[in-house]
Amino acid sequence: MPLSLTILEHTPWWVFAVLAVLIVTGVQAMRQRVVPVWRLLIVPAIFIGWGVLSLVQRSAAAPVLALDWIAAAAIGAAIGLASARLGAFSFAAGGRAVRVPGTPIPLVRSAAIFVTKYGLAVAVAFAATAPQRAQLVVWDVAVSGLAAGYFIGWLARFARALRASETPQTVPPIPGTERGG
Repeated sequence: MPLSLTILEHTPWWVFAVLAVLIVTGVQAMRQRVVPVWRLLIVPAIFIGWGVLSLVQRSAAAPVLALDWIAAAAIGAAIGLASARLGAFSFAAGGRAVRVPGTPIPLVRSAAIFVTKYGLAVAVAFAATAPQRAQLVVWDVAVSGLAAGYFIGWLARFARALRASETPQTVPPIPGTERGG
């Protein structure tokens, strides 16, 4: 059996489900649309969950890997906070819906993270020696932390934008134009 078929055969079913969701949401993100806020939280939830799952699975064997994940998550959070561009988002329906611009960035970002995580998992499975496997696991945990951290940072910026949209913006009157005075 060809190696690529063997790899696919041993891939857990949920990986294909995650890939399908990432492709669908990424393609949808390429056009401007209005969506419920909860739908924008699907991809961050996937990568944060996958990152935490990787941390739990990998650090059970080597608890020091938690430090690797935390450091990478901190870097990812800083990148997410610094790079989240939400200026084109506009919130409606009391903050329950949001208009998002069309862009290929979510599809490219999700595909890059997915391919990296999947590739590292395959490389770990096929590593010839324990030291090779250990080095690849460190990278896998770092990528998991980086991705989870990025989306945590993005969510922080998103929550701030959502909160600001819910705050009534009162503009003080121009002096001399008040009524009754």
